[in-house]
Amino acid sequence: MDLKASRLDTVGWGAIVVLFLSAPLLQPPHGASAQEREEEPAKPTPEAPTTAAPTEEATPQVQEAVEQAEAAVEVGIPADFTIEFGDTDDWIQFKAGEWLKGELKWMRQTDNEMEFESKKLKLMQFKWSDIVQLHAARIKTYVFEKGIVVTGRAMVTKEQVIIETVEGVKVFPRDKLVSIIRGEPRERNYWSTRLRAGFSGNAGNSEQISLNAFWRLKRGDELSRTLISYEGTFASAAREETANRHLGDASLTLFISRRVFITPIKGQLLNDRFQNLRLRATPTAGAGVHIFDTKVKWDVDGSLGYQFTNFLSTAAGIKNPQHDGLFAAHTYFKWTFVPDNNLELDWLTNVVYTTIGLTNHIGSAKLKLKVVSIFEFETVFTFFRTERPPPRADGTVPKRNDYQVVIGLVLKINE
Repeated sequence: MDLKASRLDTVGWGAIVVLFLSAPLLQPPHGASAQEREEEPAKPTPEAPTTAAPTEEATPQVQEAVEQAEAAVEVGIPADFTIEFGDTDDWIQFKAGEWLKGELKWMRQTDNEMEFESKKLKLMQFKWSDIVQLHAARIKTYVFEKGIVVTGRAMVTKEQVIIETVEGVKVFPRDKLVSIIRGEPRERNYWSTRLRAGFSGNAGNSEQISLNAFWRLKRGDELSRTLISYEGTFASAAREETANRHLGDASLTLFISRRVFITPIKGQLLNDRFQNLRLRATPTAGAGVHIFDTKVKWDVDGSLGYQFTNFLSTAAGIKNPQHDGLFAAHTYFKWTFVPDNNLELDWLTNVVYTTIGLTNHIGSAKLKLKVVSIFEFETVFTFFRTERPPPRADGTVPKRNDYQVVIGLVLKINE
């Protein structure tokens, strides 16, 4: 087999990736323009402290401020009411009663997670369900069901979200809160990225080298999430290539409620010389549901789509390329066993109902361990399977299963 002919044409691959993955990124930001937001800042509260108090002094003041806001709601808020904050910093109270001072970075109810930075514990992630009360003296954006977006300073009690806005104080049920975003809605706050690199090598009696690179770009606003990722694996032994795989993913998810989401755009591109795949593309559209979002997270979704398969070579009589219909079943499980350290399991099955032998599966298990706020160690096991791979032109048949283990260092930016 001509190895040069087997390689995916660089220009063709790039054109397909750009055409297929660029659509999700062209979303306009929700709500008002950045200029409008900057012209309408939340009004400061005259009664609020102007400097942060020591922790031991501020704790009773914060508790009292939350109780006063809650009491005011119970008796009815007058038109000129303003929230009297107990400190200039954010505070969270846990179920055991302890208060922690710092800054709330973000919260997403669908993940039951929040990120909080304090001088005592640095940057940490907690379960939102473990937080009893929130004293948020800094401006944030609060997103509720049915697409309601409110910006201001707030108190979150066991049952209510009390927000001081430029139009006055507004009260919402806590169980309708979907997410919290630091500051006012700005495009730069919606973006984050993740980079991972893994490398291994041997020399001497055996020469072997392996390189894995992963990159993900995410845009998550009040009502949607866009993901684009690429993973490349290269390996050689005794100067012979033993692995050459390129995997690209893209998706756009719209959050309909705390439990239900739809995915109007989702797809995957795979090029793998040793699986005899010049290109396998699987664009789909579907919907899913959050089954659990408390101590663990479990999502299930399904979609219908199309599979395009172009083999590097095929035996006589086998059609190449092939066009098929598919049903995709996907599940994702995440368990945070300690803050900032978690285990993630992901499984995708593409049932190709028009050519059942091309049904394929991709599964992964990831162990993530935090090093510092922007770095973590990640161990990833990935499994690839095609039910009945067609034979190559020389009569050989690719193996059904492929396995990969990567241990790498991850850089997180604004994540």
